[in-house]
Amino acid sequence: MATVDRLRGLLRASPGGRRVEKLQAHESFFTWRRSYYLKLALALTVAISLVYLVHDPAEGPSGSTWLGYGLGTAGAGLIVWLSWLGVRKRSFTTARGPIQGWLSAHVYLGLLLLLIGTLHTGFQLGFNIHTLAYVLMVLVIASGIYGAVAYGVLPARITLNRKGGELRSMLVEIEKLNDTALSLADRIDPEAHAVVVRSIAKIRLGGSAWEQLTGRYRSSDDARSLDSFFAMKKQQFGEAVGAARARPQAQSKPQPPPAAGMRSGTTMFVIDHIFDRGSDKAAVTLNKLLQVIADRKELVERVNVDITLRARLSVWLYLHVPLTVLLLVALLAHVLSVFLLW
Repeated sequence: MATVDRLRGLLRASPGGRRVEKLQAHESFFTWRRSYYLKLALALTVAISLVYLVHDPAEGPSGSTWLGYGLGTAGAGLIVWLSWLGVRKRSFTTARGPIQGWLSAHVYLGLLLLLIGTLHTGFQLGFNIHTLAYVLMVLVIASGIYGAVAYGVLPARITLNRKGGELRSMLVEIEKLNDTALSLADRIDPEAHAVVVRSIAKIRLGGSAWEQLTGRYRSSDDARSLDSFFAMKKQQFGEAVGAARARPQAQSKPQPPPAAGMRSGTTMFVIDHIFDRGSDKAAVTLNKLLQVIADRKELVERVNVDITLRARLSVWLYLHVPLTVLLLVALLAHVLSVFLLW
């Protein structure tokens, strides 16, 4: 279907979807080499904190002391290096180190940057370019934390939701179920075919950006009409089948052969009996159609869940990257103002 084909093209181009399988196939960046960068960040945290506690300048802690300048230089260098790492990590080869190692460094040293930047300010904040740079740094780190948690949790949920398959196979299965539903509806009556065609046209895969992120997709208005139609058909077929089963009991007593003038009544009985048998088969076909519709509904819901998880996996980039660019601009303004104006 056209809707499924469009969605398939969008999902192939999704930045979050291309990295899910890659991250799952290797060691987690959280514990890369027995959490090497975590241990390094913790060791540096302890050392920097001890130096800061021992340092007691007469004018009080600030970015203007030797420790402040040292932390500022280290923080600025770390910001530039982490930004460069974010750009270059897509092209790293095994010769430059595994991607998990670079990601681990990016996460844990990025968290260390929060301590370095905070101690660099000396807890002296105000409405100026220096505080703006600090706030942007905090926002970049916060978005990075979300990204790290998302990549640590969501890929496993995506795999679980797919039940060992792939998104492409789920989309293909929806198409097959649509074809099966149409085939079964054709065996019932034209009205059933028209209802199934409308239900296929109203399938909603994905939605607005808000729907994708929240996972709260608007249900199709066709669902209620579909349920009411099938309920009506089941009632009709049930009544017809019940009448067919009760009629032989009424005819169980021996009946005299029909007179010549009653042959038309006998013919009508045979026609009714054939129709009742047809209703019985139609009822079975209707039950199969209901099961196909239910399977398709469950599969559509799983596809939408997949879309939501992938959106949550990649949305942080739309904040992290622009904020990083703004941070670099603010950092340059901060450095220039310190050395040229102070």
